[in-house]
Amino acid sequence: MDRVELHFHLLPDVDDGPHDIQVALALAREAVRDGTRLVTCTPHAAHVDVAEVPARVCELQAALLRAGIDLEVRPGAELAWHDVPALSGAELETVAQGPPGRRWLLLEAPLPSTGTPEALASSAHALRERGFAVLIGHPERSPGLVRDPGAVDALLAAGDRLQVNASSLTGYHGAAARAAALHLVTTGRAEVIASDAHQPRARAPRLSDAVAVLRCEGMPAAQAETLVGAAPRALLEDGFAPRRRLAA
Repeated sequence: MDRVELHFHLLPDVDDGPHDIQVALALAREAVRDGTRLVTCTPHAAHVDVAEVPARVCELQAALLRAGIDLEVRPGAELAWHDVPALSGAELETVAQGPPGRRWLLLEAPLPSTGTPEALASSAHALRERGFAVLIGHPERSPGLVRDPGAVDALLAAGDRLQVNASSLTGYHGAAARAAALHLVTTGRAEVIASDAHQPRARAPRLSDAVAVLRCEGMPAAQAETLVGAAPRALLEDGFAPRRRLAA
């Protein structure tokens, strides 16, 4: 298998992910056992100096090589809606994905008490205006978006794309998140699945489990695998363009 993770907290000692390198290596081993060969490290932007992320990822890659773990890692970040105004264009570029002209960023859908669909839409718009496309992370875990499908469709209409958590599909975040995740995936609104892993075992890689859930729901195996393999890899290698850009 050649699975790819676009939302994964693997950097040690930066946020609520692994607290040290040994835990990070254990989490990386679980990712490899889950069939993953490439992880985009996405620490919470508010908990790390974004400019330091590439160097931290290089250090992690070296540690993985020393430990004999066959996993490629790339720099990224998970932005909250309120992070966007505080980050410069250069900082955003540091953690963006895709080729020039088709760069995109991972923007977290707000969890309960952390924001509203309106705040998310405003930040997504601001990123588009700055020339970046937007991948919305775990919209199924955002009660405001779940209650207002029109808000999700408005983001899609503006050119944003959606990433669903594997752990939502398996029921880890509750029945409502599971139902919303299934709906987004089976209706084609969500294009990729990611683990949003944080820790070994409890918040571990779950791509295989998510594929199994989708197959039980009647999705063909090849289609389910595309969501955790070819589709996320295409976003990394080919990117996608924002709908709205600043005038030259």
